[in-house]
Amino acid sequence: MASRLALVLAPVLFWSGNVQAQTADVTACDTLLAARRIDAAVGSDHQNLPESGCRRIARRDIGTVEQRAMIGGAPYECITIAGAGRCLWIVP
Repeated sequence: MASRLALVLAPVLFWSGNVQAQTADVTACDTLLAARRIDAAVGSDHQNLPESGCRRIARRDIGTVEQRAMIGGAPYECITIAGAGRCLWIVP
């Protein structure tokens, strides 16, 4: 019985984590330079936004990739954002 319960709960737990990842916010900037500065300055902690023109965006508002750039091995994408009127650079 315990093995059946584990098989049923495992996909539910995995699915729940995936939903949380899809709703997390990302940092988006008007320019690639600003996105690069945030990435270089704070690494993976993007809660502090020391650059003007950058803001937190909900993942649900992210659209398609319009431009891509690779700087120092880090991929940067300019993605359409609902209501922004143009693409914004996402901090990796």
